[in-house]
Amino acid sequence: MFKKRRLHPLSALLHVGGLLKNAFFPLIVILFLNGGNIVKGNMGWMPLLIGGGIFGLVFVSGLIRWWRFTYRVEEGELRIEYGLIFRKKRYIPLERIQSLDHSEGIVHRPFGLVKLSIETAASSVGNAEAELTAIRLSEALELEALLVQAHKEESESLLIQGHEEKRNYLFRMDTKDIMLMAVTSGGAGVVLSGVAVFLSQATDILPMGWMYDQLIQWIRFGFFLAALLVFGVFVFAYGFSILLAFIRYAGFSVSLEGEDVIITRGLLEKKQITVPINRIQGIRVDENMLRQPIGYVSVTLISAGGTVDKGSEHKWNLFPLIKKKDMPAVLKSVLPEYQWNDVYNKAPKRGRRRYLITYTLFPLIGSAAVSIFFFPYGLLSMISFPLFLVLGDLAFRDAGWRIDNQQLTLRSRSWSRHTFLMKKHRIQSARITQTIFQKNADLGSVRCTLPSGQGPAVARCFHLDKDTAEEILTWYKPGYHNENR
Repeated sequence: MFKKRRLHPLSALLHVGGLLKNAFFPLIVILFLNGGNIVKGNMGWMPLLIGGGIFGLVFVSGLIRWWRFTYRVEEGELRIEYGLIFRKKRYIPLERIQSLDHSEGIVHRPFGLVKLSIETAASSVGNAEAELTAIRLSEALELEALLVQAHKEESESLLIQGHEEKRNYLFRMDTKDIMLMAVTSGGAGVVLSGVAVFLSQATDILPMGWMYDQLIQWIRFGFFLAALLVFGVFVFAYGFSILLAFIRYAGFSVSLEGEDVIITRGLLEKKQITVPINRIQGIRVDENMLRQPIGYVSVTLISAGGTVDKGSEHKWNLFPLIKKKDMPAVLKSVLPEYQWNDVYNKAPKRGRRRYLITYTLFPLIGSAAVSIFFFPYGLLSMISFPLFLVLGDLAFRDAGWRIDNQQLTLRSRSWSRHTFLMKKHRIQSARITQTIFQKNADLGSVRCTLPSGQGPAVARCFHLDKDTAEEILTWYKPGYHNENR
């Protein structure tokens, strides 16, 4: 137990920085869109006075928040109190805490500080139960030692983070792996989408007319220069996506500490995530169009516990990129209860036509509409039809299922191939769906749902034989036992 303490004074500056960051874009909009008065200097000193007053209020707010925020451990509870006018108190029993995750931002490291996120089973998606934005690493270790004591673990090293020599490291990513992951992840598309969104919101600020005229002049020089410009944009997007991947995944490692999986990553902000093994609901193995031919996969944990940054889907990547042939052995070393087998029971041949129709019907309708309204250039959209036809055939070939005692494996494809490994007692619900056309062909689709802190994770396998779908549903019923298939 320790007495009442305050956060490091740096937390006040972090709070001020967060408020100013949120106000940055609104201020920019006011600066450029308010009839040009501010830009032209027609308002004198008034904008500076208003800006200075706002900054002063924000700075005082940060100081008050830091001064009034206290935390302590007392009577088996982590007690946090904050607020100026309305004093708020949050008491969290230590035995309810699932994990303590810490991250070291670029501003934390020079002072030996960490940000501590406190996660319980009741934490909402995208938010920890509580956060200590800036405390010393020694204080974080002290809190974690108290948590170990509260959970009555046999060894005090189970949750103590920072003692890396006691960890059992099972997976690491080097520079080559990170670069290959970035190139094959489609991150360039995300960068281009972000640029497009920015341009769509900045049409009133940027000289779009001048930029359009310059682009037309470039195109007049010839198709080669236009193609070179497009190629340069894609090279820049790929380069930027690789840079982002290095910032996010530098130093990526997976280790075991007692009954917890520890995931560490980050260059500018080093993050450490603790995932209790008993909170892991299932595993998803993904193979996209670029990685599958070269024999690489990514493995994602489906977990009901741990802190998740809002909108950060990569937070739970157990193996962001790993060779498929090496994955079973590494996965077994981390989670030995899960079995990987690449032999599956396939969908029946009479289901192939349904896959082809599903993947080509809407693209065909869309291409027909584009061809009619934008004739004759719209006819080029028909080129996509064979591509969707091939994708439908791949989806049929990849669909499969497998039962190994208490584990169900379902595999399906959208753009990427997804394989779900699920334990029977972790499946929240399982059901069979049938359309009118499936009934006529004696087919059915299986849908299984796993609970997850990021919302339900759904595994599907379409157009299976009806008897096969019922067999999977029978296996899921309580009290049913079977041998390996």
